[in-house]
Amino acid sequence: MATLYSNELKALLVPEDFLENPMSVLKEQCLTVQHFDYQCEHKRNASGEVYGSTEPVVLKFSIRVNSPRQARVFYNNLLSNSDHSYSFLFNATFNTNQRLSNCEDGMVVNGYVVSVEENYSAGKNVTGEDEQILLDVTIMVRRVTYLGREEQCHYTSVFIQ
Repeated sequence: MATLYSNELKALLVPEDFLENPMSVLKEQCLTVQHFDYQCEHKRNASGEVYGSTEPVVLKFSIRVNSPRQARVFYNNLLSNSDHSYSFLFNATFNTNQRLSNCEDGMVVNGYVVSVEENYSAGKNVTGEDEQILLDVTIMVRRVTYLGREEQCHYTSVFIQ
């Protein structure tokens, strides 16, 4: 079996907490993640125990959307000044009903949208089809739940109380 490296993983974004009802996620709700980046640093003592506060954790990701309607959720969350959850699913598979059947790995990020930028605007091209928009979204992370293979294997890190 070939080794998968992070750049080879297909990542999908569901703009809600996928853990609330994992099998109700439809393929059409998922957005393709083009780029994904965050750094989380903890201070550790000589014994390796975490102490003190962490540096602010900022998550940046780029997604493809087919219309401004799909981008609306990010702009609404930016204006709301409240925290929201986003699920990142890696190598997800769907059943014949186009519902999520499995994913290799994932994480649910809860935080505040602090920036949304469009790389190019939507419009009609020569053939009359909608062009895709590349959105760059930045989130100040409150907490991250890393998904294990089984529900009891999930791990949550809290950064903002």
